[in-house]
Formats: sequence, C-alpha cells, structure tokens
Amino acid sequence: MTRIYPFESFLGVNGRPVIEYEVREVKKTERDAKGGKLRKNGETIVKRLAGDTKRIKRNRSRDTFKMPLGMGTVLEQSGDGLVEKASGSSLCRISLWQYVLTGVETGRLPSNHLTKKLINYRDSLKANVSEQGEKLLGGKHIQGKLMSKVVNLLFQELCKIIPLT
Repeated sequence: MTRIYPFESFLGVNGRPVIEYEVREVKKTERDAKGGKLRKNGETIVKRLAGDTKRIKRNRSRDTFKMPLGMGTVLEQSGDGLVEKASGSSLCRISLWQYVLTGVETGRLPSNHLTKKLINYRDSLKANVSEQGEKLLGGKHIQGKLMSKVVNLLFQELCKIIPLT
C-alpha cells in the first residue's frame, strides 16, 4: 500500500483517470478473427492492412499506477528495434505472482464479485486451445495475464472508492 499512497496522485486534475488517444501505424495486417479464419463469400475479412493508421486509447493513469506495483513496461532500444521490458518494483511483482499462484490458480479465494471475475478469467485463459487440442498459452503466460488483471481490477475499484472532486 505504501507504493500506491496517495492514490489521487495517479489521477488527473479533476480526480478522474487520464485517458489519451494516439494514432499508431498498423505493423501487421489485422484480420477480423484469430488467424484470419472469418470468411464471407469466399473472402477473408481484413480490418486493417499493414501501414494503415489506427486510433488507440491509452489509460495513462492505470499505466502509471501499474509501474510501482511491478507490472509496468518500458521500451528499451536493443540493437535494431525496441524491446518492451518489465519495469517497477520486483518485490511487488513477486508478491502479485505469489497471490496468483496460491490464490487465483488454486481457487482458494473468498467468494465475491471480484474473485469470481478472476476465476472466470483464469478458466477462459486455460480453455483457450487450438483446433488440435493443444494449449495456446503456457503457465507463466497465464500467470502474467492474471497478475495484470489483478492490478487492473485493483485500479478500477480504487477509482470507484476515491470521491471525485
């Protein structure tokens, strides 16, 4: 809790999360379904082609909130390209990993609407399999996604509790 106190420092001037929109270039062709399997009249539906631009939404407050909890990312230049690396407190990241491993993965959590969301999310990640029946996500990948979900839910709940000015 000392890492995120006072919570208001992550919010904007009006006490609401800071949300920005930015325009980015599409790197790979985006299709409507995973792997481009959605077809209509014998043609694959393509949302955006490589080189097109798209408008994306960035929740700056949430991203800044995640940093001291060890769930932030920073871009580092490595040779020819940019690499996204984990950043923030490694102690908090380890604590989140332990919570996910001992609580969320085992299902030993107090029953409320937030833990039900986490359990349902965990089940949906584990049920994600290919046509051949092999899992699409490994254990560490699932744990990382669950850790991020925990921090996002914490941010949402703190936004509800903190009174708007």
